Amino acid sequence: MNIKTITPQHKYILLLWIPVIWWSLTSPWVAMSQWDYIQKRGALRYGTQTSLLSYFEDGSSRAGYEYQILKSFCDSNGLKLEVIPYDNNGQLFNDLKSGIIDLAGGHLTVTKKRLEHFKFTQPINNTSVSLVTHYDYRDIEDLSELAGATGYLIKGSSYVELLNQFAADQRDHIVISEVHSLFDIIREINSKNIDFTLGDSEIIAIYQNFIPGLYTPIQVSNNQKVALMARRVQSDRLLQKLNQFITEGQRLGLFEDYKQNLLHYIPDIDTANTVTFFNKLKSNWPIVKHWVYEVADEMGFDAMLLAAMSYQESHWELDATSITGVKGLMMLTRFTAKEMGVKDRIDPVQSLRGGIKYFRKMKNKLPQRIRDTDRTKLALAAYNMGYGHLEDARILTQRQGKNPDLWNDVKNFLPQLNKPAVAKTLKHGAADGKTARTYVENIMIYRKLMAWQQQKEKNN
Repeated sequence: MNIKTITPQHKYILLLWIPVIWWSLTSPWVAMSQWDYIQKRGALRYGTQTSLLSYFEDGSSRAGYEYQILKSFCDSNGLKLEVIPYDNNGQLFNDLKSGIIDLAGGHLTVTKKRLEHFKFTQPINNTSVSLVTHYDYRDIEDLSELAGATGYLIKGSSYVELLNQFAADQRDHIVISEVHSLFDIIREINSKNIDFTLGDSEIIAIYQNFIPGLYTPIQVSNNQKVALMARRVQSDRLLQKLNQFITEGQRLGLFEDYKQNLLHYIPDIDTANTVTFFNKLKSNWPIVKHWVYEVADEMGFDAMLLAAMSYQESHWELDATSITGVKGLMMLTRFTAKEMGVKDRIDPVQSLRGGIKYFRKMKNKLPQRIRDTDRTKLALAAYNMGYGHLEDARILTQRQGKNPDLWNDVKNFLPQLNKPAVAKTLKHGAADGKTARTYVENIMIYRKLMAWQQQKEKNN
């Protein structure tokens, strides 16, 4: 068709298209890459399932291996990091495809199937997939020995791609679940409600620190690369920037430092205590949690600390009573209850309020110069054995040339309060400092475990 054959109708259509053609040639949005969008927005959106190897909130801080990498990357590029937690990979991957998020993480392995739909950064880690099971299958040498055993795999995970390693009749006993996290499944394996699952070696190594009865007799995959995942379109500049940062970070040893930082968040607890804790988390926590959250919110208190304190005191038993006469969720004495205005120690709301008031009383007595983390731990010790005995322990600490304002120094002298020869030199006499030290450290451990639980509840 030449210009002489253009009809009035053609002219009208051309006139309609002129603005569209002009916009397509001049608009900066058409040629913008994902990196351009991120810079214009001023923030990088990172979606992930929660874990220590990706992203984790413990109530007072944010952590995670991938989170630390991306936070440093964003800081170096003048960007904010926006984290969007997901409870399953299906929705995570859909949102990455549609551009709702810029990157997907969650300790994702690079697989052929994923490469069909996405691109990856350079590897930020390496892992392998292992069979995770309980005591009864701890010595098996081949997957065929799991005949009749019940397994669970997470829907949308790379583990599902390894189903072909199981015999056809075994697959009938494997549930592909979209409502369980790996942490949920592992807890069920610990209880023998589930026989096995598949899991990344690094993640399982973390869980084995505090969940007993986990065995990994068979490595199911070779070493696999772990990386951050981006869209297939418009992501080249973003990946180029990230890969440069990853290369430099690995060269400087920053990534190993990030891994070491995670050790702070791994609960250091006797596995026998963990069994009890998880049992109570399933049976008692659902009954009391709404009171814990309501009272914590009402009084501006850390909900996870309150949950940990009430667990340590009573195992979340509403009518708990000790032989010494302390009662309720926070195991208040009759005198403390009266002092804090608690009329019914068995009433969960009154007990929680009274516990918070008494804890704050102890905390407010401490010198203001003591930093908050140490103030919390010292106040917990005072909550357990009395403020006067804590002051005696701080005096002992100072006598030995240590810092009485640091929990890590004071805790070493608490057991001295149990010794009559030492106690008679102190103003307030003997006390069970050993128990007080264990009390504080248990609560801080349970607070970590409760933070994991809270993170899961947020995502559901």
